[in-house]
Amino acid sequence: MSSQSPDQQEGVSLHNHPLREFNVTLSSGGTVETIYILARNSMQAAYSALELAEDRNSQLINVQITDEW
Repeated sequence: MSSQSPDQQEGVSLHNHPLREFNVTLSSGGTVETIYILARNSMQAAYSALELAEDRNSQLINVQITDEW
């Protein structure tokens, strides 16, 4: 039996995932912009994209993993 809580176990497993590239589509004043970010998973990418949109006073349109080789 593990002595770590589920949150601690999840935190450890998150660090084992490599960074992946996501493209973030933002819209502001009729201008559409695509920005590339790195995140460990789609949830982290979504939260980062939302923060980015708020910082730029833009609307978040889409977050999508870039094509992998």
